[in-house]
Amino acid sequence: MPTHSIKCPVCGDTIDYWRVYCRREHFVGYPNRRAAEGESDELAARHEKARQDASKRRVPSSLLAKLEALAEASQPVIDMRVSVCDNLLRGGKYRNYDQRVESDERPPASAQDHADREMVGSRLFPRYSQHIVYAALSADGRGTKTYGGEVWMRWTPFFFDRWVSLLEENSFTFYEQHSLGRIGAVVPTGYRAVWEDRAKLVITKLAPRLTSATAARDLEELLLHAGETRKDDKLVEVHIYAEGGLDTRDVDLVAFQRPPGTADEEQKWAQIRDMCAQRSIVVR
Repeated sequence: MPTHSIKCPVCGDTIDYWRVYCRREHFVGYPNRRAAEGESDELAARHEKARQDASKRRVPSSLLAKLEALAEASQPVIDMRVSVCDNLLRGGKYRNYDQRVESDERPPASAQDHADREMVGSRLFPRYSQHIVYAALSADGRGTKTYGGEVWMRWTPFFFDRWVSLLEENSFTFYEQHSLGRIGAVVPTGYRAVWEDRAKLVITKLAPRLTSATAARDLEELLLHAGETRKDDKLVEVHIYAEGGLDTRDVDLVAFQRPPGTADEEQKWAQIRDMCAQRSIVVR
């Protein structure tokens, strides 16, 4: 992770690691992507080791190829309430927790939860965590179920090669697994990827779990397992740099997590379907 200044490739100006533009307004890239790019060699080494290990264990190469293709076709999905989805489809932008708290759209979480969010975000995205939108990499449009939502919204990878980085695990899980709460703790490298290397990251993570008995139909569940609690969720996390919020013009799918349970919910579900039809968004 860059914890020092970098040089603008255009003018040579010194740029703080969290900046997106130099003082001459040259675009230098989003800091989460730059951090992931800086780990590409370590990721490549872990990826090669995972493939070699799979070969020694006689995991079919065709199964690895299917997993790679599945990862390449996967897209970011966010779990949200129907009311949030409704607002977004009416022309709003999806804004993360920090952005909604700052604009008084919602109150802060409990003191403990808020502090935990701050610690994790600051360690992984120092000085720019407030601009990061979190999503899950999904092969079928389904996401997690542990954030109190009723729908999933999927974004298409438009310009994602510029905005996006990925982490092998949920941020909180990763933070705990690698004891990142210690003073001076250093984030281990090789666990993040740029959008173009998402398949490499997925293979690195999941190849050790494959056996000759693994069926192709099991791969989607391995990529994203929606647990009963957040600690039980198993996923590859997508981080999208979206300073002003994430534009819903790039949404291509809305999926309901469950059928409506009341007449009021049935009406809300119908409104979502109507708005999606007007915008040519697929509904499931």
